[in-house]
Amino acid sequence: MDILKELEPEAHQVLIEQNDIVMREGSLSTKVKELMAASLSIAVRCEPCLKIHLRRAMDAGATKEDIAESIAVTTLMCGGPAYVWSRKTLEETKWD
Repeated sequence: MDILKELEPEAHQVLIEQNDIVMREGSLSTKVKELMAASLSIAVRCEPCLKIHLRRAMDAGATKEDIAESIAVTTLMCGGPAYVWSRKTLEETKWD
């Protein structure tokens, strides 16, 4: 059951329309936007989102190499900021 679609159809429709507007070709290609969405899906750990956006990226022309590079950037940006964010606390920690 899609509770939003069933009980809040106007809100559901707004989400559909927003997707259509945001993901259309523009300064950024649909392929790039879908790769971005896939990367963000990884970052927020949304498996259904990842499956949808990977499929859409491939449909928009993304290659395995494009996807691999996107995953590499995602990994960098998920891991690197964790280190940078925690570094001050690590530096302030008194080690025995």
